[in-house]
Amino acid sequence: MHSNELRDQLRNVHAYAVTPLCEDDVLSLDLNGFSRNIEFMLDRGVKVVVVGGGTGEIDALTVAELETIARRAFEVVGDRGLVIPALPDNLAAAAELAPRYEKLGARVTLAMAPCIRNLIPDDTEGVFQYYQTLAGMSDMALMPYNTQGWKAEFFSRLAQIDHIIGVKDPCQYPHHLFRAIQLVGDRFVWIGNKRHDPGVLHLRFQMGIEAFTAGFVNFIPQFELELFEAAGRKDWERMVEIQAQLAPLERLRNRHAEGIIKSALDLVGLTGGRVRPPRTDASPEGVAELREELDKLGVEISR
Repeated sequence: MHSNELRDQLRNVHAYAVTPLCEDDVLSLDLNGFSRNIEFMLDRGVKVVVVGGGTGEIDALTVAELETIARRAFEVVGDRGLVIPALPDNLAAAAELAPRYEKLGARVTLAMAPCIRNLIPDDTEGVFQYYQTLAGMSDMALMPYNTQGWKAEFFSRLAQIDHIIGVKDPCQYPHHLFRAIQLVGDRFVWIGNKRHDPGVLHLRFQMGIEAFTAGFVNFIPQFELELFEAAGRKDWERMVEIQAQLAPLERLRNRHAEGIIKSALDLVGLTGGRVRPPRTDASPEGVAELREELDKLGVEISR
C-alpha cells in the first residue's frame, strides 16, 4: 500500500532531532531554537528528520508538546525533506496523537514499542495487537521501533499489517535482525543503528539494512551523510575510518546520553540547552572532553 517514492525517502540518514528546552525553564519548549537546529541540518543535506524520538526525550514530553514540535517541524521542513513524528509507547496517547499527526501532513510515523510496567512483554501477541490497533487509526505508514529484541518470526507477523512500511532496529540482537531480513526480505525498509564504537555499520549494510539513525547529525551532519554515501558505494574501508573518528564521541554519549548532544549543539552555536529530569546534563568534565573531540574532528566551536 506504500508508494515506492516513500520507501525511497526512508532509505537515507534518519536525523533524530533533539527537543530544545528553555534555559530558565525545562518545562517550556524553545521552538525558535528547534527551528534553527532543523534548518541547520536541512541546509547541509539532511533529508529525513525524526521528531519526538528517543533523542528528542519522548518519554519526558506531553502529548501536546509532541504535537507542537511536529507542527513546527512540518512548517520548517516543508517540501525539503520527510518529517517523521513519533508515537509514544502508550496506546491511549498514541491514539490521541495519530490523527493530529495525519492532519499535519505526516505520511509515516515512528511507533515506539509498548512495554508493560516498563518491562518487555513475555508474550508478543499484545505487541502485535498494539501495532494492529495503531494501523486502524489513520492512513499513515507505521515504522515500529524494535527495542524489544524481536525474533525473526515476529517480524513475519508484523508483515501481515499493511500499514507497516519499515522497522527501526537498534541491532542489539544482530542475528535476530539478519534472520528477519532473510525471512521477510524487501517487505520492510530496514533502518538500523550505527555503533561507531566498535564501528560495525558496514557489516549491518552487508546484512541488509538500507538506512540508519543518527544523533550526531544534529551538530556534525557531514560525517553521518558521508557514511551513508560510502555505504551506497560499498566503500566499507571508508565507513570504518569515519566510525573510528566518531567512536570517542559515541563513548561520551554512552556516558552522558542526550546531555552530550545538547552540549555539542550549544558549542557549535546552535540550541541544545538542558535535558529534563531524570536525564542529567553533561558534566563539566564531559563538556571539556567533548570540546577536545570536536577540535580533533575540525569542528568550529563558537562558545
